[in-house]
Amino acid sequence: MRAGPLPMVDRPKAGTGRIRDRRITALGIGLAAAYVALAAVALFVPVSMRQGGWLPLHLALAGGAVTAIAGVMPFFSAAVASVSPGAPVIRLAGVLGVALGAAVVIAARVVSTSDPSFGAISAVGGLVYLAGIAAVAAATLLPLRQALGTRRVILAVSYGAALAAIAIGASIATLFVGGWQPVVEAWDVLKPAHAWLNVGSVSMVVAASLLHLLPTVAGARIGMERSGRLVIVALSAGPFLVATGLATRSWAVAASGALTTLSGALLLAWYARGVHARRGRWSSDPRWHGFALASLLAAVAWFVVAIAIAAWGTVEGGASAAGWRPSTFIVPLAVGWVVQALIGAWTHLVPAVGPGDLARHARQRDLLGRAAPSRWWAFQVGTGALALGLTMERPELAIAGALLLLASAGLSILLLAAALTVPERRRPEVTRIVTPDAA
Repeated sequence: MRAGPLPMVDRPKAGTGRIRDRRITALGIGLAAAYVALAAVALFVPVSMRQGGWLPLHLALAGGAVTAIAGVMPFFSAAVASVSPGAPVIRLAGVLGVALGAAVVIAARVVSTSDPSFGAISAVGGLVYLAGIAAVAAATLLPLRQALGTRRVILAVSYGAALAAIAIGASIATLFVGGWQPVVEAWDVLKPAHAWLNVGSVSMVVAASLLHLLPTVAGARIGMERSGRLVIVALSAGPFLVATGLATRSWAVAASGALTTLSGALLLAWYARGVHARRGRWSSDPRWHGFALASLLAAVAWFVVAIAIAAWGTVEGGASAAGWRPSTFIVPLAVGWVVQALIGAWTHLVPAVGPGDLARHARQRDLLGRAAPSRWWAFQVGTGALALGLTMERPELAIAGALLLLASAGLSILLLAAALTVPERRRPEVTRIVTPDAA
């Protein structure tokens, strides 16, 4: 026998690209939840500081919703299309660019609207925001070149159109705060055009994601029905038509875009009805499953309500600022639709795709399912009361609704924070002993 070399210990490498990708996704969800918390608090600051509804609206949408999109969209598209995720550095640049850019713009607006430096600081924030959107687009769309079949086309069209709308809407606002005269002079119609593009883009991302997420949450078979394809077409084209009609002061184009968007919302509701009809039955974690699904379905219902009100205003008011009355629909849209869809999505996604082992995910499902019926009902009643209170100019009703929303959303955010900080058990080291060949 001849003695050979000493046995070698082969240790697995720590940290794969998919694990890093999940951590970046969790970071985006966490930052989005922080923005939602700030938006809830902003409802109670003085009117002059929140500038009507501007502050909570931009915290919830430009900050919370788009940061969540930056974190989830690249991960979701890669998972659905079965391709490798984008480079982690690009993913991280997208999340941090959007979150930081939104923070700079919002902070500069809150600190002072009379200081001349406001425009310059906001413009810088807008450029950082746009750079973040560009990184999100690269991380989302470039990996889809590896995908095959119709999923590649559907994801590329829906997410590409949404990101283009976000970029155009943010560019209009950046040019305005930067003082570019053509935009400043036409701001009466470009302001609602900017809003329609941003609202439409966020809604497009949420709706396109729900076409795949809803069946997963419901335990139903994922099948892209004709109604699902029509949702993407209608919600992609509608906001662009409204913005074009407003910019060119064409009532016919703006009205057709509003009605197209409304048809997309109704088709999404029809799709959700079909998913709910063929939902599965859960043998474990019923509160977690139920809360996620009920939140997503309720969000779709509020989306239909909001777009119906917004579309009616555009059709009735024409291609002018008179048709843009955000106080009548902004709560159903920003809170009932976007924020609730975000809460429902993170309830499902954190234990489903987040980093960690089976024990950690089980603990997360338990946390995110706590007080589920109470949180859900408080959110629906609070959204309705706040919306009616603002529309009817009943401050006591609006305050009651805001308090209910603060309690419901606040508890959801606290449970999310607890779920994200659940410690992961240390895995035992795996070794492979390589023995020398016998002589």
